[in-house]
Amino acid sequence: MKQSIRPTWFCALKHHFRLAIKAVLVSGVISGAGLTAPMVAEANVTSVTVTPQRANVNVKGASALSLSWNVTRFEPTALTTVPVSSTNAVLQINGSTVANLGGTLLKQSSLAAAQSETLRFSEVLSISPALARKIAEAPAGSVLISRTFTDTQTTGLARLSVFAGTGQGGALSINRIDLRFDNDARTDVIAKGDTRRAIAEINFRSSGLLKGEWRIIDPSASLGSARGRILQVVRQQIVSSGQGRTRIVSPALPTAKNGLYLLTFSVEDADGITELPVLRYFVLEGTTNRLEDNLTTLSPGNGARVSQDTVFSWENVPGALAYQVEIFNPGHSKVVSGKVVSAKDLKLKLSAFSLDNLTSGESYDWRLRAFDKEGRVIGSSPRQLIYMP
Repeated sequence: MKQSIRPTWFCALKHHFRLAIKAVLVSGVISGAGLTAPMVAEANVTSVTVTPQRANVNVKGASALSLSWNVTRFEPTALTTVPVSSTNAVLQINGSTVANLGGTLLKQSSLAAAQSETLRFSEVLSISPALARKIAEAPAGSVLISRTFTDTQTTGLARLSVFAGTGQGGALSINRIDLRFDNDARTDVIAKGDTRRAIAEINFRSSGLLKGEWRIIDPSASLGSARGRILQVVRQQIVSSGQGRTRIVSPALPTAKNGLYLLTFSVEDADGITELPVLRYFVLEGTTNRLEDNLTTLSPGNGARVSQDTVFSWENVPGALAYQVEIFNPGHSKVVSGKVVSAKDLKLKLSAFSLDNLTSGESYDWRLRAFDKEGRVIGSSPRQLIYMP
C-alpha cells in the first residue's frame, strides 16, 4: 500500500481552517450553508458608580450608611438575559481589607443587541462601634468602601471615601497647635546670623483649606504688639478621616538683630483654641563667657511640684534685657521646655503648652539666665530640682 505523506504546511492550514469555522459558529451564521449557530452573549459592564461618593460615620457608636450602586451594561450582539451581582462590600484601610459588609446584591438584566441600561442597587451598610474606632484612628483619607459587580463575563468596581465625625462634609476645625524649634527646643538662644526654623504640629478635625500665618515680633517692635508682622502666609489642603494631624515648617527665622523675638502660628477656624502658643528666642552676638551661679531665684523651691499655678520668680539683674527659664532632664544639657520673657518681668507661669512637654511622674532640673541688650549672658542661677506630678 502506497503511504500518503501530508506536508507540514497542509496540516497547519487544516488546523487554522478548523479554528476559523469554530469562530464563525460562535459568532453567528455560516453564510450560504443555511446553518445558524446560537450566539454567545458578549455583554459588558461599562461602569459602576456609587452615591454618595463620601460618607461620614459616628466617632463613637454604630452608624448606618445608605448607598446606591449604579451598574451600566452594554450588549453588542444579541438579545440576552444575564445576572448582575456583587457578593459583598469591602471596607479597606490603607489598602488592607478590615471587614466585609452587607450581603449579595443581585438583579437580572435583559438587553437586545446594541442596547444599554443602568441597574440601581440600594442597600444600608451597618458600621459597628469597633469599626468606627478603626476609621477614626486611620490615617487621613485612607478609608474606602468598595463593591465589585459582575455580569458573569466582565466586572466593574466603585468606591466611596469614609470619614469619622463630620468628615469632608463638615467645617474644618483646628483643635490644637504645638510649636517647637527644629532642634526640638521650646525656647532658644541663637547666635546672631545662625539659621533656625520653627515647626507647628496641628491637630484638626474634618477637612478643608488651612489658612495660617507665621507671625513674629522682633526686638525693634513693641512687646505689647498683639499680632506682630507676617513672616509667611500658609495655604494648605488638609484631609482627615476623623482626628487629623499635620506638620508646618516655618521659613528661616530672622536672627540679624540682637534681642528677644516672639513667634507664633495663627490660623483661621481655631475655635477650639483659647490661646495661641508663642515661641520665644533670644539672638546674641557671637559667644560669650557665662557667669555661673550668680543669679538668685525666689521660687519654686528645690524639689517643688509644678503646675500651671507654679510661679517662677527671681531677683532683678541690673542691665538685663531678657530672662530665660530653662528646663532639662536631670544631668542633660538639652532644653525640653521653658520660656523667655522681657526684663520687665521678674516672674512667670508656664503655659499648658510648656507643661505638656514634661512627663507626669518625672523630675527635672531648671535654671534661669539673664541677657543684656548686647546679647551677653550676664547672670545664671544654679540648677534646681522640680517634679511634674
